[in-house]
Amino acid sequence: MAVALKEVHRRFIIYGAGAIGSVFGGMLAKGGHQVDLVGREEHMEAIRKDGLRIDGLLGEFMVEGVGAFTGLERIDPEPVPGVVFIAVKSSDTARAVQDIARSGIVGDGTLVVSLQNGLGNLESIREMFGPYRSVGGRVIFGAQVTRPGWVHVSVWADSVLIGGPPTGPGVEAARNLAGELTRCGIETRVSENIQAALWGKVLYNAGLNPLSALLEVPYGALGEQENARRLLVLLVEEAFAVASVEETLPWESLDGYLELFFGKLLPATESHYSSMLQDLEAGRETEIEAITGEVIRRGDARGVPVPVSKVVYELIKAKAAMEKRSPTDSGV
Repeated sequence: MAVALKEVHRRFIIYGAGAIGSVFGGMLAKGGHQVDLVGREEHMEAIRKDGLRIDGLLGEFMVEGVGAFTGLERIDPEPVPGVVFIAVKSSDTARAVQDIARSGIVGDGTLVVSLQNGLGNLESIREMFGPYRSVGGRVIFGAQVTRPGWVHVSVWADSVLIGGPPTGPGVEAARNLAGELTRCGIETRVSENIQAALWGKVLYNAGLNPLSALLEVPYGALGEQENARRLLVLLVEEAFAVASVEETLPWESLDGYLELFFGKLLPATESHYSSMLQDLEAGRETEIEAITGEVIRRGDARGVPVPVSKVVYELIKAKAAMEKRSPTDSGV
């Protein structure tokens, strides 16, 4: 059985270095680690030329000497990285896992960590790399690439949570990783039940992400307007019902979660526009499948009704299709 390292190596690879991946890479590089980023050409070219600049809630700084690539084929597999972070959209997870496995960069002691939204990502990593080196991450801060090579951290709702290896050295390695991320400026804790923590992020995203995208408003507006708030609560309620069947949640009731949601999480991110809206505006595939789609599929499988989620899912799908139509398209 391959096991994870007992110590965190000083080399990190970030596969999918958009906004969130770049923040992790930049903070780790600032902390003295060797970091290689894999992302889109325009962003990577700017980083190669001028370095990676981060500003916002985690401070303002620029790091140079960060590896910036558009694929894994040019990355030296030695030294073996201690951690490979996956930060691609959930729709790209299967391809990313295959790409990483083919590249040969994952050694016996490498942790593979998902930093993604939605459900199903950790399961895909486990299928390829086994449970003892596969780690799930719940990330609940917001960032945007404001221009190539420059990332702005705009909101911070709570600490990053990581966890997943059931036993053995992987558990200690996850604790070491949490400590190292915290030392580098990304406050991180270990979760004893990472699947419940990932469901917690889905509860946060299930209403905010699609409604912000459909109504084209920041999160705070959804809590202020009566009709939007009612929809928001209904979507969270459906997701909570499904989650409660699957996992032992840290909240005893829906009211307990809503108290946290409206009292802490939403105020901390009230000015944020959802990544789903940004994807729609850019003509990219959204993460509706990994968020609302998973709520629907798991609800149907367990006999939990989720009618509002199904309507919102279809509306996002319809909006995505219409956004892709050219101005000259005509329908009858």
